[in-house]
Amino acid sequence: MHAQDILGTILLVVGAIIAVSEMHTLTIYLIAIALACFVGAVVAFYGGGLTATLVVIGIVILLGMPLAHWVRGRMKNRASDEVSQDDVGRPVTVIEAGVDGALRVYYRGTDWNARLMHRNETIPQPGQTFSIITREGSTLVIGTPAASD
Repeated sequence: MHAQDILGTILLVVGAIIAVSEMHTLTIYLIAIALACFVGAVVAFYGGGLTATLVVIGIVILLGMPLAHWVRGRMKNRASDEVSQDDVGRPVTVIEAGVDGALRVYYRGTDWNARLMHRNETIPQPGQTFSIITREGSTLVIGTPAASD
């Protein structure tokens, strides 16, 4: 077996592993890297040396990452953003407050990660009720104590 064949095989295996990882993470960016590995494998199988193969991989990644970023932006679910904003203004109760600003709050029947909107605010005490300002993924951003406090 030639060195190019070994390199091509390694790139195919790495590309396949990255492609499977993409299926689990759904970031879109890993597709660009997997594609670069597959294209690099083709270059290696057709006799390209290590330098040529790495250059082609680099070019595909440099072109693929901005494209993946654009695709990811186009695929963003606007309805999901609207649903997450349904939480705005709802009350939450502080369960735990860490000195680093990390909070655990009770909301909708379960515990959530939360943080204060303004990091310079005093650390809330367990039992205090706050209002949700926004949501960043699964982290609630809270501020202004609710009227009952």
